[in-house]
Order: sequence, then C-alpha cells, then structure tokens
Amino acid sequence: MSTTEIRKQFMDKIVVHMGDAWRVVGVGAQRDGNTFCHLASTTRGRQQKNGWCPIQINDWVDTAVLRAAR
Repeated sequence: MSTTEIRKQFMDKIVVHMGDAWRVVGVGAQRDGNTFCHLASTTRGRQQKNGWCPIQINDWVDTAVLRAAR
C-alpha cells in the first residue's frame, strides 16, 4: 500500500491511545503491524491568543486499531 493510500485511509480518525482520545493528524511508515502517527489530543491542550492548541505526540499505533477507528 502506498503512503498516499495510507494517508487517505487513516487521516482525521479518532483513536484511543495511552488512555486518551487522539485525532490522527499525519501518518508515516508502517512496520511490524504498526503505523507511525502524528496525533493531536481531543481533550488536552491550552488556550492561546489565537485559539485552542492541542497537545501533540508522535508514536507507533497498531494498524488494526487505526482500521477500527471511526
């Protein structure tokens, strides 16, 4: 599967990872059943002058979890 197809399939999905809800902002490589993702929290962040700024992380997420996400 190409990177473009992976992006279309997983972008903007909401997943539960490490006990928190995260929106998939970016996806990268896939290896050993996992996908490298850039995630933005849907619940945690800080209010700034220009609006809400969510906490963001990069981490490997199980590809099966991404496929099952809404």
